[in-house]
Amino acid sequence: MELIFRQRLDRPDKLGRAAIFGDLHWAGGHRWKMPTGVKVLPAHWQPTKTKRIHTSAENSAQLNLRLTRLLTAVQGVFTTAEGQGKPEASVTQAELEAALAAVGAGSQRRAKQVQAEAIAAADAPMKDTAPWAEFEVRWRAENEHLLADSYLRMYRQVVSSLTEFDPKLRLATLTRERLAQYVAWLFADGKRESTVQRHYIFLRECQRMAGRVVPKWLGKFTVRQGRSPALRRVEVLALAAATDLPTDLLAERDAFLLQLLLLLRDVDLRALKPHHVSAHDLPGHGPTLCVELYQQKTSEPVLVPLPPAAAAIWQRYGGQLNLPTQQERNRRLKVLGQAVGLEREFVEVIFAGKNRSEQVHPMWQVLTTHTARHSGAGLLVLGSEGDQTLKEIALGHVSASVYGYDTLERYGPRLLDAWAAALGSLAVAEPAQLTSA
Repeated sequence: MELIFRQRLDRPDKLGRAAIFGDLHWAGGHRWKMPTGVKVLPAHWQPTKTKRIHTSAENSAQLNLRLTRLLTAVQGVFTTAEGQGKPEASVTQAELEAALAAVGAGSQRRAKQVQAEAIAAADAPMKDTAPWAEFEVRWRAENEHLLADSYLRMYRQVVSSLTEFDPKLRLATLTRERLAQYVAWLFADGKRESTVQRHYIFLRECQRMAGRVVPKWLGKFTVRQGRSPALRRVEVLALAAATDLPTDLLAERDAFLLQLLLLLRDVDLRALKPHHVSAHDLPGHGPTLCVELYQQKTSEPVLVPLPPAAAAIWQRYGGQLNLPTQQERNRRLKVLGQAVGLEREFVEVIFAGKNRSEQVHPMWQVLTTHTARHSGAGLLVLGSEGDQTLKEIALGHVSASVYGYDTLERYGPRLLDAWAAALGSLAVAEPAQLTSA
C-alpha cells in the first residue's frame, strides 16, 4: 500500500485554495483518489514534510491532524486485513470509505454518492419511449463529475441530430435498418466517422439506461482517420525566428510554441496558472521549471519540465497568456502560418462511410491549436530516437509514469535532452512590442 497526499491545482476556490486528495495505490492494481476535505493555498502546501500544511495557514494544526487521522485510518484497514491473513488486494474501496467515515472524513461525499445512487436506482430503467433529451440528462448526471464540459457538450449535439433526423424516433423504434438510414443521413450531412462514433456510444448508453441488451448491430464503430497535420523542424524554427509581425500574431506564435513544447491541448494551455509552474532540481540540468497540472479531458496528471525556449516564453508573459477564444486562435494561426511562409502541401484524407476523399491544402491553411500537440509529439520522438514511452509520458497518456517526483528526476532529463536533440538551442525571437508590454 502506498498513500501520497497531493494537491489538485486546476480547480482552486474563490480564495485561491486548492483541494488535497490522497493518491492511494495497493496490490491488485487498485487505485483510489481519496477525498480529504482539506483545502489550502498552494504556498502553504509542503507534501514532503511531517506537517504537510505550513503553520502560517489558517487552522493548520486541525488540518494537519485531519490528514494524520486519515493516514492512520487507511493504514488500519490494511493492518486489519493482514492480521486476518487476507491478501492486500482483497481490501475494497468500500472498506476504506467506511474507515474514513468512522474518523469523520469522507462521510459527506459518500452520503451524496449514496443519495445519487438511490435516485438513479429509483429512476431505472428508463422507458425506451422517452425522448433522447431525457436520456442525455440522465447520462450527464452520471458522468458530469468524470468528464470535461467540452466532452459533455458533444452529446447535446448528438441529441440535436437525432431529433432533427426524425422527431418521432425513439429507442423503442430504433432498428438496424433505421440506424443505417440515420448513419447515411449523418454522412450526407458532412459528418466524419469520428463524429458518427459518438452517436453509436450514446445509443449504446441509452440501451443500458433502459435496461436493454445492446444489439450486435449497435456494437463498436470503427473509425478511420487520416494523418493529422504536424510541423517539421524547419517550420518550427521559422515560426520561432519570426519578428516582423503584428503584436497579436507574435503573441499567438508564442502561445503555439509553448503549447508545442509542453504537448498540451488548448484547454490545458488555458488552464495554466503561475502556481502550476515551479522549479525542481533535475540531475544534469540543475533547477528547472516544471509544469504540474491535471488534464481537463482525462483528469490525469501531467508533470513535465519546460525546455529553455518554453521557460523563456513563460517568464516573458509572467505566466499570464491572455488567450482569445479557440476559434480566434485558429484564425490567427492560419494568418501567422501564411505570413511565415508555411506553404508545404498537406493532403487531408476524409472518411465518411464508403467515401474516401482527399483535399490538398497548404500547411498554413490546416493549422489549428491541436497541430501544436501533434507537432510536439513528432519532434519529441525524433529527438529521442523513437522513444515512444517518452512521448506518451509527455502527452500525459501514462499516468503511472508521473507518479512521484522521484520519477520526474528519471524522465525529466531525458525529455530535455530529446528536445535539445530535436530543436537544438531553440531561441524564440523576443520583439520589442512584447518586452515593453
